Amino acid sequence: MRSLPFLFLALSLVLFAGQSHSQTFTKVTDPTNPIVGDHFNSGGGSWADFNNDGYLDLFVANGNDSSQNNSLYLNDRHGSFIKVSNGPLVHDGGTSIGGTWGDYNNDGSLDLFVTNRLFSTPFGNFFYQGAGDTAFAKITAGRPATDAANSNSSSWVDVDGDGNLDLFVVNFQGNNFLYYNSGPPSYTFTRVDTGSIVNDGAAFSIVGAWADYNNDGRPDLFIGNAGNQNDLLFTNNGGGKFSKSTFADGKSTLGASWGDYDNDGNLDLFVANYSGQTNILYHNSGPPNYTLTPVDTGIASNDAGNHVGSVWGDFNNDGNLDLFVCNDGGNNALYLNSGPPAYGFTKVTTGIVVNDPGTSFGCAAADFDNNGSLDLFVANHLGGQNFLYLNNGNSNNWVNIKCAGTTVNRSAIGVKVRIKAAINGIPRWQTQEVMAQTGYNSQNLWLHFGLGDAGMIDSVRIDWRPGVTEYYVNQPIDRLITFTEGSGPASVALSQPVIPAGYKILQNYPNPFNPSTTISYDLPARSFVTIRVYDILGRDAGTLVNKIQETGGHTVQWDGGLSSGLYLYRMEAVSVSDPTRRFVETKKMELLR
Repeated sequence: MRSLPFLFLALSLVLFAGQSHSQTFTKVTDPTNPIVGDHFNSGGGSWADFNNDGYLDLFVANGNDSSQNNSLYLNDRHGSFIKVSNGPLVHDGGTSIGGTWGDYNNDGSLDLFVTNRLFSTPFGNFFYQGAGDTAFAKITAGRPATDAANSNSSSWVDVDGDGNLDLFVVNFQGNNFLYYNSGPPSYTFTRVDTGSIVNDGAAFSIVGAWADYNNDGRPDLFIGNAGNQNDLLFTNNGGGKFSKSTFADGKSTLGASWGDYDNDGNLDLFVANYSGQTNILYHNSGPPNYTLTPVDTGIASNDAGNHVGSVWGDFNNDGNLDLFVCNDGGNNALYLNSGPPAYGFTKVTTGIVVNDPGTSFGCAAADFDNNGSLDLFVANHLGGQNFLYLNNGNSNNWVNIKCAGTTVNRSAIGVKVRIKAAINGIPRWQTQEVMAQTGYNSQNLWLHFGLGDAGMIDSVRIDWRPGVTEYYVNQPIDRLITFTEGSGPASVALSQPVIPAGYKILQNYPNPFNPSTTISYDLPARSFVTIRVYDILGRDAGTLVNKIQETGGHTVQWDGGLSSGLYLYRMEAVSVSDPTRRFVETKKMELLR
């Protein structure tokens, strides 16, 4: 269980059963946590470790039908977040509705594409190239940066299987955009305007969800249409050719999530519908035909509402995917998977996550504090506060998996991971795919598997691309494992804190800065820490830290508020258990107005 003295915990907890285990969610209400303190028209949330420190950070798209800046939140590695306040990514006001992370130029730094609605002149869509840590360069020349439409969602996806991420953009009442990536050395994009997936200009298209539903190694596409129009499935035949199928559903679809809820190795599809309608769960029959057929397992046809976002996740770590669904203007829903043999779902009716009405659009699950339990972010529009729910966990085991490609795209989008472990004494396979989108404009590039009482992972199979499959056996549990294509696994037991080798204070970033900057520092022991800022003449300009802090890495932000010039920041630290262990260091920084 986690210790979070810095959080003001909500009084309401959600309690639910999960194969002889129970657990609680707690709503984060700490006003110093910017994720729940901001008020915007938020569309969706995308989790990604963009600064490569082993902790998931969060991008939230804001605006929708009005111009607002987007939000980028840096994980402080202690259960809270620091809002990034510098750079074009957080200062480009637009009618943004969602973003998708992916390393399009395979340089190890994640890039971000953001869609803007309502033919947003002068905004267009936003394209940012990652430059390391929290630095991003906005690309303004050439496609896709210069195209504007009523864009509702986007996905990085390797359509042609060449190892480079292409880009697909879903447009409302306009043809969709498909951009092919040329790869090295220039990594330029060419828009394709022929083919069935980009020529449905009359459709009320909202969501595009890519996944390899027929296990042939090629990404396929589901398009959800609003306005009581039929939804579409495009099966990738290779060579840029797709076969189009129509679902005769005739509903107002705003979200869709792929997930193997019955652990048969085939991705099923949940479709969220708006306008007081019920949802649809499509079961995948598997080989030879891979037919998607509507089924009622307790989550599909019983609840009417204004459903938007959804996310599959094993919230109780029992080895079965549960489902969370957003409802605009009402209570959100959590459905627990009973597991084999029936794989039915039970709706949770008590607790804060299902009794906390908002104007909820996107949602994304992530183990952001690395303790093995999936937490929940929910984006609310109409200026409401966003929701962040902390999953307090249980005794079930787990594993987080991050994939890194070499011949496939570096961010491993489209890679399929299968693991086998004995849960309750019965060997069971689970399957997940690294996806560019889930539900409504939301994302998590890491995979999370619940393992129940399994003491180890018997087998891991990773399908990197057709013809390239790797197998590993006897893998450890309760940790993050990074699998790099061709190099094997590297694991970190994240449930145990990493103890720094010594005291350290890093150069502030960014530097020079305006209006704020972040200072990071390490404590090898529980210490009394003071960090003060002085002007160049040695006059006191403010105290940033003056308290006892725990072992580990820490960050603090300084919001300047003074005139341009050089400043000094000085850290003094004394070990609580050994007062002879002391540290003092001073560094320079520059504020530019």
